[in-house]
Amino acid sequence: MIALFGIRGIGSFFYLAYATTHADFPQADLLWATVGLVVIVSVVLHGVAATPVMQLLDRSGQRETEPGAAEGDRDDRAAVAG
Repeated sequence: MIALFGIRGIGSFFYLAYATTHADFPQADLLWATVGLVVIVSVVLHGVAATPVMQLLDRSGQRETEPGAAEGDRDDRAAVAG
């Protein structure tokens, strides 16, 4: 599931920064704009799709939860950790 929802992010910017410092790219500004757009679209797309996909996995029983944890318990632990 992580491979499907692996959003573009800091890695994309890192590799582009590395490449542009080690080689000459005549249209580096276009590359930066393209990578930025891909990252923004990826974050939005995955943010919109995450809830429906997780609900589907919950219904099909493919998503693992902590044994003995009730739904409200996970919310309480997340609030304490945050």
